[in-house]
Amino acid sequence: MKKLWLGIGLMCCSLSIVAAQKVDKMIEAAPDGYVEIEHLNGVANIKGWDRQEVRVVGTLGDKTEEFIFHRDGNEVVIKIKVKRSHGWGNKDDEGDDLQIFVPNNSKLSYTSVNADVDLAGITGGVDVNTVSGGIEANALSGRIRLESVNGNVRGVKLYGDIKIETVNGDIHSLSSGGEDDKYESVNGDIIITSASKEVRVETVNGDMELTLSLIEHLNVNTVNGSMEVRLKLVQDGQVIASSVGGPVTLVFTDDVSARFDLRGHAGGRIVNELSGDKVQKDQYGPGRWLEFTLNGGNGKVNVSTVSGRVTLSKG
Repeated sequence: MKKLWLGIGLMCCSLSIVAAQKVDKMIEAAPDGYVEIEHLNGVANIKGWDRQEVRVVGTLGDKTEEFIFHRDGNEVVIKIKVKRSHGWGNKDDEGDDLQIFVPNNSKLSYTSVNADVDLAGITGGVDVNTVSGGIEANALSGRIRLESVNGNVRGVKLYGDIKIETVNGDIHSLSSGGEDDKYESVNGDIIITSASKEVRVETVNGDMELTLSLIEHLNVNTVNGSMEVRLKLVQDGQVIASSVGGPVTLVFTDDVSARFDLRGHAGGRIVNELSGDKVQKDQYGPGRWLEFTLNGGNGKVNVSTVSGRVTLSKG
């Protein structure tokens, strides 16, 4: 009977909180199960480890009303609720300061309103959504989704199916090697170093700097931001780039073999440092274009701009 009650205690924990309180709770978990975390305010450091347990250590915020920690089948749920009268935006409450350990092959889901989150060493995939918090991600693999509205997103050593989005924050991702990388920002800059063969990047008012390796398919789009891309195009690879008013610079790190089609629709300037082919201009109108083939033309490079500058170079 004692063992039965001990097992029940490990499976469910719900604490009512009246003030800031230390927490140190652990529960048994499936090695490749799900972990769902709902966290409103503060800081969360989430790390993968080689134990079949989920552990929560730290301090709950002054306005925390309830700490929920339980297991349902192969899913562990962590929820931190705050008092409605104060809400997550109370300036006197710095929120929770938590360290959370999960089995390293867990599939993690984390949502937050006003919290910063730091993730490391999780190989089963992560899905992270924040409103006003930043995201730091290190050594993650699997299906990776990182999204923040008003925070920056930084990643190092991300592998798998990668998608990172932000509205008013910057994206920095280094030493990644995904299967299919996607990065999107509205008002933030995007700085990427990736070994992925397929990459898609979109921004509206932010600049992008991309350092890529062997590219099979690259699609990059910007409206008012600048774009600088370094890459090596594989045989039969394809590059599609477009901008409205921002400059586009493509730097090929080898002797690229491709057919080039560049279009300036409203007087955009085209600079070709790859060959001696000259830019053509419309007889009546501001449009200009450049078409040429290099080294057999195995791949394809299409670039269009409305009024920006396009530069092709080797380096």
